[in-house]
Amino acid sequence: MRTSRLLLTVLLIATPVRGEKPVRDVIATSAGQGSFEPLFTAVLQYQSDSPKSAVVPSEGRDGAFIGTSDGTVSGTQLRGTVRTSLWSGNCVYPLVRKGQPIPEGLHICTMNPVGFIETSDGARIRFDGRGYGVRGPQKYRTSLTLIFGTEDARYAWLTKTIGVMEGDFDEKAGRAIWNVYIPVDSHR
Repeated sequence: MRTSRLLLTVLLIATPVRGEKPVRDVIATSAGQGSFEPLFTAVLQYQSDSPKSAVVPSEGRDGAFIGTSDGTVSGTQLRGTVRTSLWSGNCVYPLVRKGQPIPEGLHICTMNPVGFIETSDGARIRFDGRGYGVRGPQKYRTSLTLIFGTEDARYAWLTKTIGVMEGDFDEKAGRAIWNVYIPVDSHR
C-alpha cells in the first residue's frame, strides 16, 4: 500500500510548489523507509528530429515524433550507453527548435519515450515509458513510469518491475537528466 501511494504521488508531482520537497527528496526519503532505491541516472543529449532516426517504428506510439537522443547510464546496478526516441503530445519543443514564439501559459505535454540501454557488460535492455513534462521558465520537469525488457538472464529481474523517473530537460541545450528508481529489493 505504501509503495502504491508513493508511486501515485510521484506520478502526480511534476514540479514542487513553493515550500514543498522536490520529487527526488520525496523518493530518497521513502527509499530510506524501504520503498524505492536508485537504479540509474541517465544523461541524454538530443541528436535528431528526423523520424528515420527513431529507435523503433512510430506505429503504436502516442503523440508526434519529437526526436532521438543518446547518452550514458550510470548506477550501481546498470552502467552503459543509452539511445532513446520520444513521442509527445501537446509539446512546444518543436516550436523552440524552429525559433518560433511560444504561446503564453502553462505547457504540459505527454511523453512516450522508448529506447535501449547497452550495458558495459554486454546486455541490451529495452525500456518503454509514459509520463508528463511541465515546461517552466528554465527547463521542463519530467516524470515517467518505465517498463523494461531484456533477453539477458542477468537482467531478467528488470522485466518484473516498474521504474519511476523524475528528471528535467533543458530545451536550450537539448540535454535531459533522468533519475530512475525501482522498488527496493526488485533485483533479488
